[in-house]
Amino acid sequence: MRKESIILVAAALIMLPLSCKKDETTDTKPSLSGLVISSAPAYVSKGQEITMTIDVSHLTRSNEEKETGKIGIYWKVNDGDQITVTEDIAGKSRYDVKFTPDELGKYSVSCCAYTLDNSFYGAYASTSFMAIDPAVSLSGDLPYKAPGEKYAQFTAGGLTWMAENLHETSAGLSYNDCPVMDTIFGRYYTYEEALAACPSGWRLPTAAEFDALGSDSAALMTNASFLDSELWTYNNVLKITNIVGFYALAVGYVDKTIIENYVTGEHEYAAFWTSDKDGELASYRYLFVTNPLVQKGLGSPVSLALSVRCVK
Repeated sequence: MRKESIILVAAALIMLPLSCKKDETTDTKPSLSGLVISSAPAYVSKGQEITMTIDVSHLTRSNEEKETGKIGIYWKVNDGDQITVTEDIAGKSRYDVKFTPDELGKYSVSCCAYTLDNSFYGAYASTSFMAIDPAVSLSGDLPYKAPGEKYAQFTAGGLTWMAENLHETSAGLSYNDCPVMDTIFGRYYTYEEALAACPSGWRLPTAAEFDALGSDSAALMTNASFLDSELWTYNNVLKITNIVGFYALAVGYVDKTIIENYVTGEHEYAAFWTSDKDGELASYRYLFVTNPLVQKGLGSPVSLALSVRCVK
């Protein structure tokens, strides 16, 4: 069963048949607005407790001449039990709601601030997230990982390569600030971070070493799905073979000049740093879903954050 709790002092938890919706047959009551609930992470681990904050400090009234009287709140997850707080929240601003998903899937958290005498229509807010398991949420053609290995590996050109994206947490960014995604998509590193991020005994490949894997992008791509959605968008230009055993996933990249720490290009791009530089710019290689050739690029070593594969 899903576990729910709310952190309050002397709060009464009861069930009430309340609604934040306006009555379709009448429009005579004023209404509240401005309720806020903090966003949950987009992805969390099954069994991971998360905290969301209900903020009532910005509530406003459509009829400024009418006082609201006492105000309570209620909230629920999906179609679960409604948890109601009937103490007067006047003078308070924040309530921390804790929830632990014990099943995989999507969860929606909805909440309402209402007047205890039902003299106003309530204010409504919601947020949602996915509970995932890294071991099963990524599926399809995936690399074999030997017992005791942190990263799956393959050999090419006399080198041992990582067959999955680096996810060392000493640096880099999680996919859209969701650490549970690290072992699925890998982390995203700036060039300077990438130079130092590989584990002991590993290093960032040179551009020539990456190019030695071949120019056929389909030979480096793998057919895999995250939550049953194919990571490489289907097209009739490429026939993915993954014959090199590189297992590239279309997890996109971060361009901090667009949106700080936000991943873009999912389902279209896989981009990897090399150790080479050209003046002030750093060299990278990338795969694009509709281009049969591995592409070469130069980018900012500080504003771009890309995937990393290490070699030894």
